[in-house]
Amino acid sequence: MRFSQDFIERVQEASNLVDIISQYTQLKSSGSGLMGRCPFPDHVEKTPSFSVSEMKQVYHCFGCHKSGNIFSFLRDYQGMNFPEALEYLANRASIPMPAPENQDNEVRDQAAEKKKLLLKVNKLAADYFSEQLKRTYNDHPVKKYVASRGLSQEVIDTFGIGYAVPEWDSLEKYLQHKQVPMALAEEAKLVKARKDSSGYFDLFRDRLMFPIFSPMGEPIAFGGRYLEKKETEPKYLNSPETPVFIKGKVLYGLHQTARYIRSEDVALIVEGYMDLVSLYQAGIRPVVATMGTALTPDHGKLLKRLTKNVVALFDGDSAGIEAAERSLPILLAADLYPKGLTLPNNMDPDDYVKKYGAEALKAELERAPDLFVMVLDKWMDGYRGEASEKVKLADKLKPLVAAIPDVRLRELYMTEAAQKMGVALPWLRQAVGIQSSGPVYSQNRPPVARTLPPSENTNQKAAETVSSSQEVGKISLKGASKAEIMLLGLVLKSRANFEQFVTENILESLAHPGVKKIMEKAVDVYRQDLNKFDKLTSLLVSYVDHPELLFQNGPQTESDPGFDQEAEAKLLRDCFKRVKENYLREQAKLLAKDLKGELTSEKLEQIMNIQRNRISLNKG
Repeated sequence: MRFSQDFIERVQEASNLVDIISQYTQLKSSGSGLMGRCPFPDHVEKTPSFSVSEMKQVYHCFGCHKSGNIFSFLRDYQGMNFPEALEYLANRASIPMPAPENQDNEVRDQAAEKKKLLLKVNKLAADYFSEQLKRTYNDHPVKKYVASRGLSQEVIDTFGIGYAVPEWDSLEKYLQHKQVPMALAEEAKLVKARKDSSGYFDLFRDRLMFPIFSPMGEPIAFGGRYLEKKETEPKYLNSPETPVFIKGKVLYGLHQTARYIRSEDVALIVEGYMDLVSLYQAGIRPVVATMGTALTPDHGKLLKRLTKNVVALFDGDSAGIEAAERSLPILLAADLYPKGLTLPNNMDPDDYVKKYGAEALKAELERAPDLFVMVLDKWMDGYRGEASEKVKLADKLKPLVAAIPDVRLRELYMTEAAQKMGVALPWLRQAVGIQSSGPVYSQNRPPVARTLPPSENTNQKAAETVSSSQEVGKISLKGASKAEIMLLGLVLKSRANFEQFVTENILESLAHPGVKKIMEKAVDVYRQDLNKFDKLTSLLVSYVDHPELLFQNGPQTESDPGFDQEAEAKLLRDCFKRVKENYLREQAKLLAKDLKGELTSEKLEQIMNIQRNRISLNKG
């Protein structure tokens, strides 16, 4: 869905980066901004180095160099994509989401209102289950079960774990007390109508409850585990699908673990709630769990937003092997790099960690083979190399090979498979339907930014934040000179510096294409609305591949104590001079090459102009 620039700006205006970040770290005033300890899990620090500018709506850590705006923070810390972040912020500000182009306002409003009501009922239920767990006495079976699994109160609170009491209508009475229509509670799949039409009964009873959260942190469904084995009931009871919960589009725990997946650049996939919670408790935190269903293409897309590296943990029994076979083509088609691990003696991750410890599991994960190789080895168990076996194995490999979008990875897997099977690579290519290797390059799309370049239409605003349907490659600052990087930070630091940059027309002297392009965008936005200077940095960090380079000159501004205005003015002038010198030097080199041909009066005039400008710079 494409969002209008007016809607995006309305949401941005109503949102405050400080309010979002303050949920995760304490910020204190420091000069013109705020400072605190870095909230990102891969940067543990004792001295605050995380700077937030409320005026510019940007953050920058001077320790780990993470930088960005409100959208990049929600992406990197909470795992939200742009539409999710926009919806989250709009809901916080009580701004209604726009209707899709093919949907009228009435239908949109009804769907939005129904979703809001269902989420409200789920929140009431989640709070109720949580409170019931807190109220149970210490000798209660649920408290004993929690203690036996070694779950701390911190982990219980982090995942909102609760308890559904054994009574048939406990939750139903509570929701009635909260004036929730039972028809709505039934649509949320929390209660069910009795067959004799005499009322409703609770769907979850006498179970440890695991709320399932959306990326925005809203409870959208539940999973309940029985405390004692019951032959007539499943070990886990999951919420049926509802308008706010589609099982194939949700991974359990992602809301709590997305920040760790991003920071560690890997996602571990387990099969159940307790496995995930136990690993999290043990300090292994970049984990997600499926909920009684196989992986889906949507799960693959969710993971790729955070990392391309995944390790799937499977039971060592036949069901685990089948799960590995089913998940492999899905993970490959999502353009991920999947590894696989089966634990010994049919142990699940929870059992393994309890017996051998987290470090032992980490070591196993480090040694995990490619999932493709693991599955291939399983298929080749007892392989004798007979002709019929080779043909059957090639047929099995065909859908896997077809699923791989990266030609380089496909070629390497094909080569390894051919060696293991004892066949020629050309034969295997033909057997799986690939006639030639093709060019050895990645067919992946380039990294995407969350903003659009300025429109050529002069009636549109110069910069648009990207919607879910429009994304472009980021501007690379790699290879820019120190002078231009320093200039970039200084110019974006204050309005006075920026205006001097524009007045002296330094833009024309910028040599690096990325630096020049980003400053062209800045100038375009500023010229259309002079009041937008404070938001320039927030806009530009979404464009560039290394946003930390926009913060190279420290957090101090004129209002900060100890700020040396004269020193900064001199530094700015020196940057201007160096950038111009580099530009003129390059122009002279290009002209010198051109002079190998015919010497004209026009070329002589260009040489004289360059020389005059260089002399003028040296005198200055």
